[in-house]
Amino acid sequence: MRKNRSENRIIFDILVFVEKNECSLSSILRNVNLPHSKFKEIEDYLIKRNLIEKVVKSDRIYYRITDRGRELLTEYRKFKELLEMYGLEP
Repeated sequence: MRKNRSENRIIFDILVFVEKNECSLSSILRNVNLPHSKFKEIEDYLIKRNLIEKVVKSDRIYYRITDRGRELLTEYRKFKELLEMYGLEP
């Protein structure tokens, strides 16, 4: 049986994806496997906490990770390793 992802897991999936480079909304939705409505809820949360930012280029909107978002990912990865060391699921 497939478990639903937690909202935290979705947030980290988004951060990991936009960490690589600026991404359009459609590429995030497709690669993170997320409906538009759910992304809109999470988008506000991420922007308000300065984890991602919206960039407008040539009338297109892109998203990119901030330094604070990178710091959060670094700490999350350390925590995930620690959990896995003890046989726990992140």
